[in-house]
Amino acid sequence: MRPRNVTVVGQGDEHEPLPDEGVVRVETPRSPYEDLGARIAGVLAAAEQAAAQMKDEAETEAEQVRREADEYAKEVRAAVETYAKEQRRRAEDEARAAVAAADAEARAMREAAQAMAARLEEEARRGTLKFREDTRALEERRQRVLDELREIAATLEDIVQGGVAGRFGAPESIANARSRRRSR
Repeated sequence: MRPRNVTVVGQGDEHEPLPDEGVVRVETPRSPYEDLGARIAGVLAAAEQAAAQMKDEAETEAEQVRREADEYAKEVRAAVETYAKEQRRRAEDEARAAVAAADAEARAMREAAQAMAARLEEEARRGTLKFREDTRALEERRQRVLDELREIAATLEDIVQGGVAGRFGAPESIANARSRRRSR
């Protein structure tokens, strides 16, 4: 006897018509675990595909977050630089104002000191002139007094000498003697 070909056919196998010659067909019932490997492989493939897609999305999102962070950092740097420039400008303006105020105050003090010095010089000049005038007036008065004293002394001398003559004649008055003395 010739051996027969035996083919086991289960669910999910493709059925091909077999030649009738010596082939015996035996069907076995399908086990619930037969598709388990294919299902697990499908789940793993889907998980890998989902993981790859999630990875791509995460990388894309991370790149977007990096770009946004870089843009934000640029904006913050620009804002800080602008703020720093503004603060520097304000400080320079305040320094210029302080220097201008100090210059103005120094100029006012210098002008006041110059005015006071000029006033003191003028007062000193006037005082010197007044002193000279007073000195000249006193000198003139002293000279007049000396002249008058000399004149009185001369008159007295004349009277004393005329008194001897007056014994023998009329006595001369002091006023007459002085006027006579002046006329010489």
